[in-house]
Formats: sequence, structure tokens, C-alpha cells
Amino acid sequence: MLNKKIFLDGVVIIVNNFNIASQLTFDIKQDSPFIKLHFELEGKIDFQPNNKNDISITIEDDQYNFFYLPIIDGVLNWYSGIRKSVEIECTEDFIRKIFKNDFYKISGIFGKALREKTAFKMWEEGEKIPKTLKPVLDNIIKKSQEKETDLPYLESEIIKIFLYMFSKINNKEKTNSQLYLSAIEQEQITKVETTLQKNIQASVTVEELAFAIGINRYKLNRNFKHVYGEPIFQYLTRLRMEKAKEILSKKSMNISEVAYEVGYKNPQHFTVAFKKYFGYVPSKLK
Repeated sequence: MLNKKIFLDGVVIIVNNFNIASQLTFDIKQDSPFIKLHFELEGKIDFQPNNKNDISITIEDDQYNFFYLPIIDGVLNWYSGIRKSVEIECTEDFIRKIFKNDFYKISGIFGKALREKTAFKMWEEGEKIPKTLKPVLDNIIKKSQEKETDLPYLESEIIKIFLYMFSKINNKEKTNSQLYLSAIEQEQITKVETTLQKNIQASVTVEELAFAIGINRYKLNRNFKHVYGEPIFQYLTRLRMEKAKEILSKKSMNISEVAYEVGYKNPQHFTVAFKKYFGYVPSKLK
């Protein structure tokens, strides 16, 4: 059974992993604002407000949602079975610190809800957890189980999640109609993502990827970002950095060897990229 709370400045991370024999129901009442990112990896929860005009929230297996409640007054249900979740509760000040003076420009409908003190949830129903965020959530879970928690590292992972979330909020505002991809287009993008996963060492261009699946570069970039939430090479850099960190943590390899394993011919270029991504040099993990 795992039920771990980690406290950062303005953030509480809650990692759950346990089995519930029968449904649990909690009466929840709170007069202060509540901002939360909830990832339900396995299981189901829902919140039903006592005031039927307030928003209800249901999140099931492999779903997530982001919401703000000016006050809380209702019933929280945890359903029977295995529950695995990562929950991130934060203050408005924490999010403001990430975006600084650009907060209201970037925060969109969420920022408007804060100003007007009206309830907000990003998705009407729980949204499927994007592949982009799953390695970040895995890292948070692993770090939560260590004896000495690396708080700066966890904060950097939380910031990554919020940067992703606010890019989704902005994209959602730009158009009411989501880009529609046909089954063939979905298959093409999945094929590209699989290629990136299997060829972290290789040097590959967008033109080569586009040619391999039979579409132009512009369409590939647009469709890939729509599905995975970030440009192709930002996604590839993340794969490389996460793989490099895993190797450095588990294997006795020097920096040059690790750089080569993740597609960098020049170890210094790798070190610069690693520090830019994580905020510290790779030798810190050795």
C-alpha cells in the first residue's frame, strides 16, 4: 500500500497505490480555493457537489483532469478495486510563479475563472492521459518512493506538466473545433512515434519521417503535435533525456557512452542539452 504526500513550496503531490475492498464516501467541505491536476492511472473517483449548479468531476482508468473550485461542498467517492493515482494540488501563486508576468495572457479561460471566482474544469469528462506525460508521472512515482526525496527535481517535473497543460488550454481556446484526424492519419502518427521510440540513437529528419509515411512535412508536424502535444523534435529530445537519465541512474557507463546511447556524437553537446532539460549536469547522477 502506498499513500505518499510530498510538500513543495505551494504544491502538494499525492501518490496513491492501494486496493479498496468496498466503495468509500467522504463528505468534503472547504471554504478556500482548490486547484488540482488529477491523474487516475487505475481506478475511479467522482465528486458530486451538494449544490447542483456547481460542477461534478468524474475521473476513471487512465484519465486526467485539471480543475479549480472556489469552494468545495459535496461528496467524494472512491470506488472499489485498485486505485493508482498522482494528484497535484497547488496554489495560484505557484502557477503565477511559473508564468510570471505572462500569467493572464497564457492562462486563458482558467485565468478568467480565477478572476471571477467561478468553477472551472478543463475537460467535461476525464481525458485520456497523454503519452507525453506518462514518463513524467512515472518519474514522480519513482522519486516519491526514495528515502531522500529530490524536491528540486520533483518541482521541475511538476512545472513540465503545467507547461503542457497550459499549452492545451491555449490550443483549446484558439478553436472550438478540434482538428479531426482520420484513422489513416492516426496510424501514420503512431508509426512515426514508434519510429522515434525505436531509433533514439539515430539521426533522423522530419523530411525522412514524412517521406516514410507518405505525407508532407507541414502536415506531419501539425498532426504529430495535435496527437502528442509537442513538436516532433521536442518529443524526441524528451525521449533521449529520459533514457539518458535512466541509464545514468542504473548503469556504470561514462558520460560519453551515455551520450552515444541516446544519439549524441559530441558528449559536450549532450551535457548542454541535459542541463537545459533537467537543470543540472548529467555527472550529478553518477
